[in-house]
Amino acid sequence: MAKSNIFVLVLVTFIVASCIDKTVITSNLRHPYAMCEYDGGILISNFGGDAVNYNNTKATGFVTYYKNGSNRVVIPAGNGLYSPKGMAVKESFLFVADVNKIVVFDLDGYKKVDEIEFPQGDAFVGDLLVMGNALFASVANYDRIYLLDITAPRQIDHTSLLEYVELPCPSTLKLMGEYILVSSNSFGKADREDKIIHIIDDLGNPSIRPIIHEHGDYQGLAFSPNKTRLIFCNQERNGYIGNLVFENGEYSYEQVTDDKSLLNSLLLLDGKMYICDLLNSKIYIKELIEFDNFSGIIKTD
Repeated sequence: MAKSNIFVLVLVTFIVASCIDKTVITSNLRHPYAMCEYDGGILISNFGGDAVNYNNTKATGFVTYYKNGSNRVVIPAGNGLYSPKGMAVKESFLFVADVNKIVVFDLDGYKKVDEIEFPQGDAFVGDLLVMGNALFASVANYDRIYLLDITAPRQIDHTSLLEYVELPCPSTLKLMGEYILVSSNSFGKADREDKIIHIIDDLGNPSIRPIIHEHGDYQGLAFSPNKTRLIFCNQERNGYIGNLVFENGEYSYEQVTDDKSLLNSLLLLDGKMYICDLLNSKIYIKELIEFDNFSGIIKTD
């Protein structure tokens, strides 16, 4: 009888494991904002808390690490993160955008080593981008991108934080060769006609130009595998992601979910696209072949 019970238990466990939805990550997520590739996996910033709050006053923020189907907490709440947003890695250091500051962690043990504050006191720091020894930081409510010298990540000169370029409501930053693409998102604070996607042409003498003229709240920039298309979120189009063909400037949208959602971040890794849903605490995993719009760039057998 005991052997029969064990067999039934094993069978039930197998059935449950087989029914787990492998196309959605939910474990250990609480309002995930951004993703960052690291060591074959994905670092994920989470707001934590009971509701989406871009400016938490309690240290509810945390970071998880997803790899091989498992998502574990590596920086728990209570370690100096409030509403952690975009992230970037240089060597063995993780830089995290947060409320009015940039927080630095040593990835060897995930220990906090520094905190660079913005002097004005209310900076909405949305995303970070590493290029060599420079760290770019977008601040949506200042309409500016800042630059920080991170030559020595353990001994950062806080006074090296300088204004780099003025740009409307900058949010996600994405490097493409010698250019930076910048999405605009006011996060509900202002209705402006210049909330679009821009490109910074000359990084040494920055000038900006639009690549999408449609008004929106843009987030989560990513490139197709062959770099011919820009994939993006527009939070004014609930549950959809867009893709733009660089060659002709044409773009279209593809539905990801029927749920009321807030798609916020995109990451392409190993032929799959990971899509953060900030509102529903989910990350969708999609094969590129699921998107008809991408048929021209999908690898075929």
